[in-house]
Amino acid sequence: MKIELKQEDIDFDVLTSDELIEYISFKNEFPSEAEKAFIVFCNRFQQDVIKTAEIYSNKYGHSEVIALDIANCTFAKVWKYHSFDKSKSKIKDIDKAIKIWLHAIVFNELMKYGVKDTCSEPEEDDLSIVENLDDLVSLTVGEDSEKRKDLKIRLEIIERAMLGLSEKHKIIYLTYKAYENNGKNIPRIVGKKLREKLNLVQSSIQVYKKEATDHINNYLNSLNGNR
Repeated sequence: MKIELKQEDIDFDVLTSDELIEYISFKNEFPSEAEKAFIVFCNRFQQDVIKTAEIYSNKYGHSEVIALDIANCTFAKVWKYHSFDKSKSKIKDIDKAIKIWLHAIVFNELMKYGVKDTCSEPEEDDLSIVENLDDLVSLTVGEDSEKRKDLKIRLEIIERAMLGLSEKHKIIYLTYKAYENNGKNIPRIVGKKLREKLNLVQSSIQVYKKEATDHINNYLNSLNGNR
């Protein structure tokens, strides 16, 4: 669906939920309209999202306060990514399809909370490249001392595997290790910072990444007797 903004005021309350998402997706071009659509969208699904967050949170031993945090993070994800695609849904009722989509986001945010004790994400401008294992630990588990200690122990083998790699190889490998998740690419702002700091084009970064990954995998395979 292609949105064409008209000069007269838009009554967002009467729009279908997928139309609201379409308006939200134009937040850079039409911030005022996107914000109004987002407010209506949140009001429309707030009760269901909070209820779902409370059910999931209770199941995993979290409080209602955390459930509310999860709900807020869910709507923050909608504002940031607005990835609902009705063409991929088998459910004809748009609101029901969106609820299922939102429930999946709630669950993902809850799982993130279990790992990082927060479901909030830093602003893109605050995202940084990872230059060493301490940076990787901080980015992954935050300031929790026990989790930091545990992760550092598990990363010792990676530290040994990186011996012989150049600083560029290490930085590229660790940065991708930190941000790549479930097949997703690293954030664009991080890629830009990486290119600027190392004075490399993206194709060269990919070469460095492959060389570092192969080097580390070969080391790990040799430990397991697979080489």
